[in-house]
Amino acid sequence: MTKRNFEVTFWGVRGSLPVPGPHTIKYGGNTSCVQVQIGQRLFIMDAGTGIHHLGQQLLKSQSQISGEIFISHTHWDHIQGFPFFAPAFIKGNRFVLYGQSKVNSTFADLMRGQMTYQHFPVSLGEMGASIEFHELDSGSKLDLGEQIRLRTVHTNHPNGSLAYRLDYDGRSCCYITDTEHYSCVDPRLKAFCEETDLMIYDSNYTDEEYPRFLGYGHSTWQEGIKLAQAAGAKKLVLFHHDKARSDGEMDKIEKEAQRCFPNCIAAREGLVINL
Repeated sequence: MTKRNFEVTFWGVRGSLPVPGPHTIKYGGNTSCVQVQIGQRLFIMDAGTGIHHLGQQLLKSQSQISGEIFISHTHWDHIQGFPFFAPAFIKGNRFVLYGQSKVNSTFADLMRGQMTYQHFPVSLGEMGASIEFHELDSGSKLDLGEQIRLRTVHTNHPNGSLAYRLDYDGRSCCYITDTEHYSCVDPRLKAFCEETDLMIYDSNYTDEEYPRFLGYGHSTWQEGIKLAQAAGAKKLVLFHHDKARSDGEMDKIEKEAQRCFPNCIAAREGLVINL
């Protein structure tokens, strides 16, 4: 079998809300969305505002589009781009959405909720493409075909969130956003990320800022390095940048993080990593 590319592209890297403007040009202001392309297979991690630009790019390069979208959780910054994902409006396209149900609400109902008439002029059912929903929970293991495997684990975030790991041909990528660390390295996350080629991690705060935001469900770049080192991750990408963080501040964080963990980079829109 021909070895296929395993390519990770960042389309949205911010947390909380989009922050366009002169101070976020370098790293970008869109909320969470990461494309994982394995050969012809399209996988999308989260549907923040970054998914809009991904959709426009897909329309330029493909006549018929299918893919699988994995939602970490349904807080606004991780789903608010889906109503503007143009390929989902085109008949003949097909998307499978995966995510977690919550108390009294299925995952499908949670995704439909932001597109009810009170919030949006077009309902999810009117989008045009074939859209299927699948429920996942912590510890799910899926064979996605073509030797591609997916695993999940829950993270420490208000109302819950899922981390995702994709494995293919001896290569792997872990997507861990919206998690609050503990006083020691989380053994579940350590096992989940063990020897991964790429670990994308929620680095919303710094250690100095974190005490003011206990319980908000986010971590720091310093804790990301601790987890990467403990798990033997080969490359660390700092992700889910604070909404108030300027490009200059991000440059400083990236340089400081690289002194502690050389194979580390701060996510920016347009960043492409080949595994």
